[in-house]
Amino acid sequence: MKMLLLLLFPFVLFAQTYGLRTLIREAEKENPMIRSKMMDVNAKAEEINAAKSDFWPTVDISAGSVKSNPVTLVDPGVTTSASALIGVDLYDGGRRKAVLDAKRFEHTASLFEKRAFEKSVALNIINSYYAVKKYKATLFALQKRSHELQTQIDRIRRFIVAGLSTEEELDRLSAAYDNNAYSIENTKLAIVEAEERLSLQSGLRVRGLKENHIREPRHVRYEAYEKSKILHAHAQAMKENAKAAGSGYLPQVSLSDSFTASHYTNTEEVPGLTGLLQQQQNYLILKVNMRLFDKGKIKNEQEALKYRKLSLESQKIYADQEQKMHFRVAAKRLKTLRAKLKSTKSGLKASRSTYRAIRKKYEAGMVDNVTYLDALTQVTLSMARYKETLYDYEVAKSIYYYYAGKSPKEYIQ
Repeated sequence: MKMLLLLLFPFVLFAQTYGLRTLIREAEKENPMIRSKMMDVNAKAEEINAAKSDFWPTVDISAGSVKSNPVTLVDPGVTTSASALIGVDLYDGGRRKAVLDAKRFEHTASLFEKRAFEKSVALNIINSYYAVKKYKATLFALQKRSHELQTQIDRIRRFIVAGLSTEEELDRLSAAYDNNAYSIENTKLAIVEAEERLSLQSGLRVRGLKENHIREPRHVRYEAYEKSKILHAHAQAMKENAKAAGSGYLPQVSLSDSFTASHYTNTEEVPGLTGLLQQQQNYLILKVNMRLFDKGKIKNEQEALKYRKLSLESQKIYADQEQKMHFRVAAKRLKTLRAKLKSTKSGLKASRSTYRAIRKKYEAGMVDNVTYLDALTQVTLSMARYKETLYDYEVAKSIYYYYAGKSPKEYIQ
């Protein structure tokens, strides 16, 4: 049984290790806010179906019973009737078409809103993913520093026994070790918080992460992202709603046909008079209606919708300008981080060389522990800084794709 558990342990561990694609794919399926956006899309699709149905004739049926007292020649005691009404709007000034077109634009806007939210979730997951990576890189550097400090503490203790060193030197190293231990625990807490945030965003319990990178941007074609498209779709919907409102000043033509069948009981009869109460009736009605005066009510409503359209178009212009600004900044950020990456890589190489040299001198008694601890601190910081810059560059690439109007998840490697 123990052997079986030992064999299964690597598979269990691997099952909790996820890559960026998996995290984003699961978020798209499980994130409640994304599901909410999908419900909004479905609601808009049903509104389109309802607007399409408005072009069809309507059929209504009704039935009722009326009891009268007193009974007269034309008012029987009980009248039971059933009727059917078929109606159709022959002309409405284009109102129904405008309403349908407006619903279609609103549906398009809801699709863009869902896509935009999915992109923002993907961007947040990428940021959280690399945050975990950065903290783990820092933890690795701190643990290496802890190992180095422990090695020197053990060495100094042996020297103290031999009378070759002092307690003061041991105390300095011990204090540095304890401070480093605190930094390790603090970093572990930061890792837990980042992993919990990533679990919340993706819907998966994250305990390990596979290695993923974002493709290096080359020949990326800029396009408007969803925010601009959403505003444009809403503006077009406002335009169609204004048309629908304006149709109220045009003639409205409708045709209806009603058929009623009645049955009478407890009636008054007069000899020689029959047929006063109709058993069946049919009415065919052609109705033409036109608004002549409403003190500008419809016109004002139409103007309000036109102003809302103009407002949305202005917001779209600003959104386009804002996206281009962010895109330029994102490109500059990539260039800056490339330079920083080169700098931190050189810094790490230099600090490692310096540390190796000072460590040898320290162990030979040529430099004091202050110089040694400073060199050890520098190499630890350089390792953490290099990894942090490396992961910042990955996040910066995803932001660059986002403001280029692309979906960052498509560029995960």
